[in-house]
Amino acid sequence: MGLLDDKQLREAVDDLLSSAAIPADSLMNRLRDLNWKPRGEAHITLLGLMLIIHHYNVKRDEGHDIEESLSNSYIESMDHPTIQKYMAKAAADAMDKGIGVQ
Repeated sequence: MGLLDDKQLREAVDDLLSSAAIPADSLMNRLRDLNWKPRGEAHITLLGLMLIIHHYNVKRDEGHDIEESLSNSYIESMDHPTIQKYMAKAAADAMDKGIGVQ
């Protein structure tokens, strides 16, 4: 059974992400006003969360179902240049550590 196969759980995820749209948008706007540049894991996690919330709600507004909206929001968030740069660096650092370079 997949995570979103349960209707009650699926609706709870939808409620959570839908109710977070306005606060996440306000937070992102304020961070943008402050010329915020995400640095480090916590900042990247915050950016990723805000992107997922944003893209999820865009997809829901376009009429996509919950599962499709969640999947697409993850894909679109991972396509963000800042997220990609961080993931590439993390992968390179893990490889270097694995071969004893670090």
